Parts: sequence; structure tokens; C-alpha cells
Amino acid sequence: MKRLSPLWISLLLFALPILVGLSLNRLAGDLLAHHLLKQKRLEIEAAMDERQRALEASIGDQLTRFSFDCGEQDMILLRDPKHYSRHIRLQGLKLASGKGCSSLGPDLPIIDVSSLPDPAVDTFGLTATTPEFNTEQELVIFSKQKGNIAYWVLSNSWSHTILEKPCLDCFYLELIPLVPGISRHELFPRGDKRIKDEAGSQRIIFTPTSSQIQQVLWAGKALQQYALAQAQRYAIWIGAMLGALLLAGYWLLRNYRRSLKGLLHTGLVHQEFVPFYQPIIDSRTRVVVGFEALLRWERAGDLTSPGAFIAYAEEQGLILPMTEQLLGKVIEDLPQLMPEQWVSVNLVAAHIEHPHLRNQLQRHDWPSPARLTFELTEREPIRDIQAAISEITLLQEKGYHFKLDDFGTGYGGFAYLQRLGIRQIKIDKMFIDTIGTDDPKRNLLDAIIAFGRKSDMEMIAEGVETQAQVNYLALHGVYLIQGYLFARPMPLHELLQWQQLPATESA
Repeated sequence: MKRLSPLWISLLLFALPILVGLSLNRLAGDLLAHHLLKQKRLEIEAAMDERQRALEASIGDQLTRFSFDCGEQDMILLRDPKHYSRHIRLQGLKLASGKGCSSLGPDLPIIDVSSLPDPAVDTFGLTATTPEFNTEQELVIFSKQKGNIAYWVLSNSWSHTILEKPCLDCFYLELIPLVPGISRHELFPRGDKRIKDEAGSQRIIFTPTSSQIQQVLWAGKALQQYALAQAQRYAIWIGAMLGALLLAGYWLLRNYRRSLKGLLHTGLVHQEFVPFYQPIIDSRTRVVVGFEALLRWERAGDLTSPGAFIAYAEEQGLILPMTEQLLGKVIEDLPQLMPEQWVSVNLVAAHIEHPHLRNQLQRHDWPSPARLTFELTEREPIRDIQAAISEITLLQEKGYHFKLDDFGTGYGGFAYLQRLGIRQIKIDKMFIDTIGTDDPKRNLLDAIIAFGRKSDMEMIAEGVETQAQVNYLALHGVYLIQGYLFARPMPLHELLQWQQLPATESA
């Protein structure tokens, strides 16, 4: 199957959330419409509560100060902006004497005094203006005080203002007073009554706690269409933002995976770190006695040079899982090698400062102690020497052997030999290269060899490339040789073929 190009992947990632959002547009529109209906109910209840508090404060103040004579004091109270507010369209007094006055000045035939019911609870009652010419009725609060009546015609403009948002003709409201004197069948409609009769219209019935008015709020096609348009807009905008996030995440991940750290992590997941085996030969018999398992990175059929990633892997803490992967494959390969041949695996200090190596060997049920050995480099210092001593001692008791790699090139080689109980050393290539030259380091080579022979150390020479080097080493008692003179590092299948060749050809 042909892989999609990054451009097509980018387009799909950006468009996918938008397409998913648009495919769910109808459901989202229904949910949004229902949500807007509930929000409108809360908005109406909040407005009713606020109006109730304002009216109670204003009316209570007026009633304590009315003279009920339509004189100067009464007119000031009726026209005071503090009382004659946005909640009240008109207010007035009807006196027991038959006279009256209003906030407009003269008495107005707003209410029929003779038809007013007696308030059921306290001194307040609720009635409505007389319906005329199919216009909206308005609610009227009244109070009887010693034969006098104060009344307040409530403005219904608040309800129209609320119902017009967020869209025109989206809501219809019915007010049903729950008080004596007004029939429960007498409705006070606000908005477009046709919404109530539309197919699929929704309604909510509620009665605010501060009110004696039951309310029925309806929503119909206009709200549904508005919600659908909003859902579509949200789907595009939110989908575009999610698409942009996915797109950014894709490119960040792609760049990360193409970065060295990302490639190394991917290599670990895909088991791309494999052993290449370099033979170690006894120069006296030309017999292969063992191998060093060298870490190689094999991806997409290509090999990456160890120098390109080993130092970075150590810096990033990835060398531990890489070595664990390498050791696991070496353990699998051991049965295919000759029984008398051993394999040496390189370690870093962290392997023996913590029980990483011990735990892995234990998980494999302590495999082949006589054939599996380990090389500890002295190029990097061991910081917790006591922990290292403890780990190495435990592994040596299990039969495993340790070599000190790169001997003489780094930190505390002689001290490590003494304290860690290591009996094998590997002489670094930088010393081998001094053979046949006047390089001052050749004196160090001779000193290392002399120390090894005096201490009865097993010595392996690394990086041997000429027969002259082999001869010099043999003359000084170093017979185990590793280097390109005899063989380069090879994958297992090549190594097995190489070992089938006659000694002269394989060399």
C-alpha cells in the first residue's frame, strides 16, 4: 500500500476535525438549541428576581410616605425617578373620596376599582389592564390602604428585550398569574405566538420563587435554525483549531522522529540495535577464542556508524536500553556459536552502579556464565565505587567475568583492577598504533604489558592491523588479538559463514 505524503497527511489532519464536527452538526444544533432554551429560562428568572427586589424596595418606600391626598408630597413620590423606574410604566393613586392622580398628573381609568379583588395574603394584590384591540395586557400591582388604592402598572418591555436575544422570533413567553381574581386560563403572551404552534417546538414551564406568575417558555424553528448555524460556525472554528493542533503535533512529532533522539527512540521500539561480532584470535594457534559484541544501528537496511550516536545515546541515558537490547540478542545468538567461544559485551558505569545488568541476567535465568563476559570502560568514571564492587562481586559469584576495556586511557585503571577484582585487561588501539614508531606512548604500552604479565592478567590487544604489531605483541607475551588484520565486526550470519572458511582465507 502506497504511503501518504506528508502534505496529504497534513491536509487530512487539518480537515478531519472540521469534517467530523460538520457531520455532527444536526445533533450539536439540537443540543445547543436546548441549551439556549434553558439559558433563556435562567435569564428570565434572574430578570424577574432583580425586578421583584427593585419593586419591593420602591413600593415599600412609597407606601410609607404617601399622604393619599394627591398633593405635592404624593406627586413628588409618583414622579420621583427613583420610584418611576424602567420597571413601572405608570403609577397612581385612587382616593377613597373618588378623586385620583397619576405619575402623568390627572387620574386615569387604568383599573376598575369596583372589580379589584381583595388581596389574599397581605396588603398587595395583582390584576391586569383591560384587554383592548388585541393588544398586550399589562400586569398591575395594587395596594388598599384605608379605602385608598395605590397602583403600579408594570412595564412588559423587559420581556421583549430578553426574548429578542440571541435572535428575533426565537422565543415565545406566556405569563400565567397564580393569584385570586385572575383566571389561570388568562394568559399574558410575550413574543410571537406562532412559535407555540410550530411542529417540534420545545417548552419549559417554571415559576420563579420570588413571583406569583407561572411562566411557559417556548422555542421553535427560528431558534433551531440559529443554533444550527452557530453549531456549524463552532464546528468550523473549533475544528480548524483542533486541526491546527493536530497539524502542529504531527510536524513536531515528525521532526522529533527525524531528530537523532527521536530516531534512537524509534530504533529501540523497532529493535534496530543489533550486535556485530569481532573475533578475538589466539595468534599462536590462529583459533578464534571469543568475540566482542559491538553495538550497531541497523535501520532500513543501512548501518549507522557508532561514532554518530553512541556518545549522544550515553548523554541522553539511552545507552542502557540499547545495551539491554544488544545483550538480549547476544544471549539468543550464543547457542549458534561454538561451545568453547565466549562473547564479551561492553558496559557503562551505570550498569554496575545499579542492578540493571544483574536484573536482566536474572530475568534470563543466569545464562551461560562461562561464555558471557563483560567489558567495563575506564573512559567514564565509576562514581559509586561501593555499589559497583557489590554488583560485580555478586555477578562474579554467579560465574561471570569482567574485563577492563581501554586500559590506560581514562580514570583509575589500576585502582579499578585492585578494588573491583578484575583479572583481564584490553589494551587500547592508541597504544597498539605506537608499535614500530618513536611515539612516546610506546613506553606506556610496554609498561602496561609488563604490569599485566607481572600481575598475571589476561591481556587482549585491540585494533591490531599489521603482522608487525602481532609479532611485537607475541614477543612481549600478548597473544589474544582483536583487529582488522584478522577480521572486521560482522553480523551473526556472516560470522557463521566466515568461520567455515579455512584459517588462511578467514585471516
